[in-house]
Amino acid sequence: MAGDETMRADNAITVILAALALPGGAALAAQDKPLTAVLAEPVAIERAEPVAVVPFTRSRHMLVIEARANGVAREFVFDTGSPSMISRELADELGLRTIGSNTGRDANGAQVTMDFVVLDRLEIGGVTFRDVPVLVFDYAAIELGPCLFDGGVIGSEILPGSAWRIDAGAGELSIFAPGAVPAAEEGAVVAPLHRFGYPHAPVIDYRVDEMADRLLFDTGSPDSVVLYDRAAASRPVRAAIRPGSLARGEGSHGVSAGGRGAPGPLERFTLDSFVIGGRQLAPVRATTRVVPPSLVGTGLLASHVVTLDYPGGQAVFAPRADPAPAAAEAGYALAIADGAVRVVRLFAQSPAARAGLRLGDRIVAIDGVRVPAIGPASRCEAMEWLAGAARPGEAERLTVVRGGRDVVLAIPAG
Repeated sequence: MAGDETMRADNAITVILAALALPGGAALAAQDKPLTAVLAEPVAIERAEPVAVVPFTRSRHMLVIEARANGVAREFVFDTGSPSMISRELADELGLRTIGSNTGRDANGAQVTMDFVVLDRLEIGGVTFRDVPVLVFDYAAIELGPCLFDGGVIGSEILPGSAWRIDAGAGELSIFAPGAVPAAEEGAVVAPLHRFGYPHAPVIDYRVDEMADRLLFDTGSPDSVVLYDRAAASRPVRAAIRPGSLARGEGSHGVSAGGRGAPGPLERFTLDSFVIGGRQLAPVRATTRVVPPSLVGTGLLASHVVTLDYPGGQAVFAPRADPAPAAAEAGYALAIADGAVRVVRLFAQSPAARAGLRLGDRIVAIDGVRVPAIGPASRCEAMEWLAGAARPGEAERLTVVRGGRDVVLAIPAG
């Protein structure tokens, strides 16, 4: 779920599985089949046509599609870096029976316990997936969870048996039957997909000069490339950082099932060496985090159409004919936390930091427009305002609370 990041190649498998909260010491309910057997069985697939094209919308960086869970239509986040999860509300509406539970760690390393249920059918476009094991999560436990998630998350355990093409330019997710996916275009980067069992996350090899490792293709991450700190600290990666591109800061790596991650050190930089499938994708913008594994996220969809061809055992990164312009990088990030708009990321030496902005500052106005009320009934509207009309990354003035009074900070242009 909205996950992120990597490790050394010799133990990358273990780290990736732990990060995706795979069943370990699962507490099983009495049932006809043990949970381990349910998770080991492939999900059955029924198709109306060899190719199903499903439109998606973007909610911030997330890809949102419509699907039917046991006949009930909901919007779901399509997240290749997470097992499938449905909301507690939907599970109760469908009358689903718990078949077991699992305690694992979320994308920020927090320990989370969830129940397992089985969907009889999950319909996406003209494709029906049968007997799909899914986790159940109460999104109300996250401050903005009900604003971001309707039915829940469609994740990686349904990926085997199909090829999945994500075209952000067209806003389409195409699901191909085996043998129906077109051949990789000339100039595309092709990399083997590794298979590790449930939840069948798309894991590929990458290399930065002589440092070789594995990463996860994760549509739950907004970045192009995210390197686990220990990989980012390696000598080959440091040598591949473009001079003058390194920025350091501090802040949270985002919200996952266990809530917002604790603040920690941040870096972002441009890599002049980044190889997938034996071909350079560099230069790429990269960030870091403290929890593995490393990953490629939706930032790469601005320049590439990505196909996860599970029957063919490969991931294909084809350059887009209409690449989107790179988004400007602000030196800070704002988010709703604890009922207020706060600074959750801040990079040293950025214009905002030089203007006096501090990590954790409470923002009460952006360019003179007061932050709307944030409460149980209004938090979703406030979130939409902050993500849209407020345009915080382009703000010229931020009003913060200091010593019980409002202080206006003038933010110079980057």
